[in-house]
Amino acid sequence: MIESKVAAVILAAGGSTRFGEAKQLLEWDGRPLVAHIADLAWSAGLTPVTVVVGAEAERVIPALEGRPCQVLRNYRWQEGLSSSLSVGLAALPPSIEAAVFLPVDQPCLTPQFLQALAARWRSGDADIIIPTYRGQRSGPVLFARSLFPALAQLSGDVGGRALFATHADRLATLPVTDPRLLADVDTPEAYAELRAQTAQRDPAETLRAIRAVICDMDGVLWRGKQVLPGFREFFELLQKRDLRYTLVTNNASRTPEQYVEKLALLGVTTSVEHVLNSALAAADYLAENAAPGTLVYPVGGEGVHAALRARGFQLSTGDEADYVVVGWSPETTWYDMAKATLLIRNGATFIGTNPDRTFPSERGLVPGAGSQLALLEAATDVPPLVVGKPEPILYQQALARMDASPAETLVIGDRLDTDILGGLRQGLHTALLLSGIQRRDELARSPIHPELVFDDLAELVRVWESGD
Repeated sequence: MIESKVAAVILAAGGSTRFGEAKQLLEWDGRPLVAHIADLAWSAGLTPVTVVVGAEAERVIPALEGRPCQVLRNYRWQEGLSSSLSVGLAALPPSIEAAVFLPVDQPCLTPQFLQALAARWRSGDADIIIPTYRGQRSGPVLFARSLFPALAQLSGDVGGRALFATHADRLATLPVTDPRLLADVDTPEAYAELRAQTAQRDPAETLRAIRAVICDMDGVLWRGKQVLPGFREFFELLQKRDLRYTLVTNNASRTPEQYVEKLALLGVTTSVEHVLNSALAAADYLAENAAPGTLVYPVGGEGVHAALRARGFQLSTGDEADYVVVGWSPETTWYDMAKATLLIRNGATFIGTNPDRTFPSERGLVPGAGSQLALLEAATDVPPLVVGKPEPILYQQALARMDASPAETLVIGDRLDTDILGGLRQGLHTALLLSGIQRRDELARSPIHPELVFDDLAELVRVWESGD
């Protein structure tokens, strides 16, 4: 995941005179292009995301409403690109160490590529990182803070390219192999061609490259006690293709052993090494930050209790504690929450296993762990430290267990804001299933773009096998 010290500045103020209409508002993947680019930057973990608008601002600004970005208006946009650079630079917080400057007309960029751009900067001593295809330079470009003053001094219709020659010794490149990744929509013909190419992409092509799977359970494999379509076929596919896999869940109410038992009752044989939940993540976090024997008050099911005991912590009955760890359980009572409230108000560190506000039951969505955390935050005025998805620890642990790289790993989940966002920010391939929380009509409104979308596991398995 990209650290928060790398920002994104999206340059969307131009008049698109050569194009003939406002490129910022062209439709891409069910949303305006400017919103699409802002979403990619945010999903990659770049923060803050700043969008500089100018021409057609009255129409462009509403297209960004509700998205996690700040919108700045450049009233001098007709003076050229440098004026937008100055506006964007002036808004960056002092803590920002570098910024990626993105044109608004490169729709095929991906979160993984933006992460690679920042990773290339972090891995060396270069202050400018430029993507290239067969030696030809392109945007977006990353500039380190040391060059922000030089960027701010530019004038007229001059962009960051003006610094390439004078700072050649501080420049590094990031070669790409797919020219579509850096393609821009300079003309209506180029726009139409790119849309046609992306529409023709076969999901099976992506799935063929997968060697490992991180799969959510609730809303993907089952909903409550109801097994979902494609369940058995999915595990047969894993075995037939010899795919490494980890079943990952934010649900902290059960132990890995209990999940293995549930799967066995449903006809699937697996082991605890293939199961990872947010209770284990919370216990691992505490193990790194607190001494064995530390007093912890657990709120939640056996999954939370067992994970903490396994790490050597002493479980409190609620009279006193150094930490309060809260996970979802349908058996949590008002008295449990009252004890947790008093402990947090008395100085105990407040940890939440996961932020899921709802939980998919057979009857529909019911309150999840995030709702319990919200109750405690309202009662204590203390926000929790959340360790489950979309935070990175579950994904990192799963990758380590499987000895897998992000480029060969697919995340399968039913929640955009946890499963898919967490996968995107780890540079993983992502597949959203509409069998749990999300509905298709929510996709265009969301800033989170899954790489693949299927109705359920059954459809995913059919598409995967069609690639043979």
